[in-house]
Amino acid sequence: MVTCAVVNCKNTSAKTSKNKDGITFHRFPRDKERRRLWEQAVDRRDWTSTASSTVCSEHFEARDFYLTESGLRRLAIDSVPSINISPCQQPEPTISQIEPIDLKPTDTEEVIQLKYRVKRLEAIAENRKRRLNLMWQSRRRLKKKMDRMKCMIKHLIKNRKDNGFDTRDETNR
Repeated sequence: MVTCAVVNCKNTSAKTSKNKDGITFHRFPRDKERRRLWEQAVDRRDWTSTASSTVCSEHFEARDFYLTESGLRRLAIDSVPSINISPCQQPEPTISQIEPIDLKPTDTEEVIQLKYRVKRLEAIAENRKRRLNLMWQSRRRLKKKMDRMKCMIKHLIKNRKDNGFDTRDETNR
């Protein structure tokens, strides 16, 4: 049986199911830095997570999830539990309480399928847009770093020549 690591959460795999309740359980990350962030977010005193520790989907924002091409709901790699962690927090709607699409009684089965597909593709596009923005930021940082390194190399070459240190002279000796 899987239980949620958040102190006041009563969700267990025995009481809830993904199909009926829309609640899924997510293991703590293996990466030490991200695991530490999750442990801090869960906010349990004198406790460390194990390989089987999990947090249920009720503690993640809807934007922390994305749908794969096959329609599976996955947790984004940079997500950290942040909703309904402590009893002092104002309760927020969770992923299981958000209606995935706007269905009308007059919709045919084909229209319903298309609405689900559009919703899934919108979620995929949003996730890719977020990842693309992160990649652009990383690219800008790397470009600045490369420019600084080029400047340092030019400076070192100039200083080496100014001080009479030429590697060609040393190899001929």
